[in-house]
Amino acid sequence: KLEQNRLSSEDNTTDYRLHHGQGIDCILLAGDIAYANADHEVWDSWMDMMSDYDFFKMIPVQIAIGNHDIDYDSTTLEIGLAYENRFRMPQVQPAIRSLAPNDLFHHGDKKQVKDFLPYQYGNAFYSFTFGPSKHIVLSSYSSFLPGSVQYEWLRSELKSTDRSITPWLIVMLHCPIYTTFDHHHDEIFITEARIHLEPIFVEYVVNFVISGHIHSYMRTVPTANSTAHPRGPIYIIQGNGGRQANEPFMNEVPEEWVKVRDHSMYGYGTLELFNITHAKWRWVKTGYNNANEKGYQPEFGINDNVWISNQLYVANDEYLEGESVSS
Repeated sequence: KLEQNRLSSEDNTTDYRLHHGQGIDCILLAGDIAYANADHEVWDSWMDMMSDYDFFKMIPVQIAIGNHDIDYDSTTLEIGLAYENRFRMPQVQPAIRSLAPNDLFHHGDKKQVKDFLPYQYGNAFYSFTFGPSKHIVLSSYSSFLPGSVQYEWLRSELKSTDRSITPWLIVMLHCPIYTTFDHHHDEIFITEARIHLEPIFVEYVVNFVISGHIHSYMRTVPTANSTAHPRGPIYIIQGNGGRQANEPFMNEVPEEWVKVRDHSMYGYGTLELFNITHAKWRWVKTGYNNANEKGYQPEFGINDNVWISNQLYVANDEYLEGESVSS
């Protein structure tokens, strides 16, 4: 069973998982890990918090870089110092990090990136195999345009994946490709990913694309080119682990590819791979916006607990997803 969540400084989600996390074998964090923003004391505090939970000592934790993990130093122009040195992911090769000029950030704001950063390999992008699943972790902030290092590596990695050995193919990156929320939706890291990454995800029948960045929850139906498609990826935004859960929707009526969306509840997701053809996804709610928090009234009736059929074995004219079962 795989668990995905974006942890923050609050303990509520971590505590809940501690008491309800039997059978979790791997943890995926889709970025904005500690919200340190170049404050190494915050990184220390986050590491101390994680050391309080025994399961973090026993379960592998795989991470993707978020904008709040870049830790840009506007004086030295260095990026990713803590992210690259505090963690050790299964690297393709050692990191190549060049100095990043100020004009890559909005008005010198070290938290708000506006263009691709000079950061390749290392913990930026990598892959690993876990049981029947192949995982590809991408960097939303390293160039993925055609011809770039990351793009060419990704194509090679997808082409070499043997689906008879790893029938489930999962991609994780910080910025979502599909989003029903207004915040961040026009960033180049989202718009360019839709143009350049989505076609190859569809071509190689990626099962799930897991993201964070948006402080809310969303799951799509299998989707290709903004239309429900039985062999398209399922896109999940799991950005409500504890920092916030209050992003406004872009449209009052959900887009046709949205299956479930919520901007009022905290939580995390679990993905259990039962065999080569069937998996189960569950959104676990751990709390909700309080009256004194900026946000929306909690929607207690929204649940997401569903069986998924592997798109790889579904014909183009079949509908992929089974009926949702409320938890």
